[in-house]
Amino acid sequence: TSFELSLVATQYRSDSLYASFAELISYVSMLHSDVLALLYHYGAYANGPILEIGPYIGGSTISLVRGILESGQPARVTSIELGGEYRHPTYVTTDIVDSLRSNLTKYEVDAQVNLIVGHSRDQSVLDRVGAIFEQEGPFACFVIDADGHIEEDIALYRHFLAKRCYLVVDDYYAPGAPEKEATTRSQLAGLEQRNVVESFGVYGWGTWFGRFT
Repeated sequence: TSFELSLVATQYRSDSLYASFAELISYVSMLHSDVLALLYHYGAYANGPILEIGPYIGGSTISLVRGILESGQPARVTSIELGGEYRHPTYVTTDIVDSLRSNLTKYEVDAQVNLIVGHSRDQSVLDRVGAIFEQEGPFACFVIDADGHIEEDIALYRHFLAKRCYLVVDDYYAPGAPEKEATTRSQLAGLEQRNVVESFGVYGWGTWFGRFT
């Protein structure tokens, strides 16, 4: 529930691990430390492989894998990244995929990641995710940080997801990208109204947490 997840976020703030999430914000991640902590928590307790769209240069991926490793389970993260360059004022990169690979190696989590380079809606990418699904089983958590059209992402990937799969969607609040924010909010609202997903709340700088019903 949202209350329970709020308590989890609060507990992590007093944990020695929290400093590691703050470090990721300094060099790798645009996500709030609370969000990275909750991704770590999902990695540890989702009890299965995780699917991620749009890791950028790896902050979310690193947190998810660290959680998996802490739990001792053999699960992996499958992460889909389109690539390109991004002239962000703090996290600038001329090659997103190269920076992502470097960060996964630097933080020693690369062995737990199936990295797929390409657009998440391309058939070749869907085929690769399908092959991983056949080997590793249904995904217990689905993390989306893409263009806001989450209904399309869910329609394409739902059959790869476990029942009551956890769902994380970034940019529920995104003042720098109002169109993406509006799309994300309206589509999540529609999914909630149709009882497809339930919300656990919005954390950090605007990341939505919940699960499929």
